[in-house]
Amino acid sequence: MTSLYEPIKDSLVHHFNIPEDTVRPDSTLEDLGMDSLGVVELMCVLQDELGLRVPTDDASLKSLLTTFGEAVAAVERAQPGYRKQQPTGSQPVPGQGSPSAADTPVSSA
Repeated sequence: MTSLYEPIKDSLVHHFNIPEDTVRPDSTLEDLGMDSLGVVELMCVLQDELGLRVPTDDASLKSLLTTFGEAVAAVERAQPGYRKQQPTGSQPVPGQGSPSAADTPVSSA
């Protein structure tokens, strides 16, 4: 699980009185008893109490059929400095991770 999974799960359980054992990565927001107003309320809680950026334009957060795991991933991607984890042994993508030649400033002589 991601580093934000547990804090977001705790907020969901605490603020919406959802039994902790029902919150799983594959549970849809609808399965958890959320409605569209509840999703908006959860976004506010994550912003106000956890200081997280919430991607209001992310389509995955606009569907009650989104899984809890997908919603957490969308919030994680919206955080400053987020970089997708590279699989072991893969080369970094330019602009992510190690600087490439294109990222290196050119000095003027």
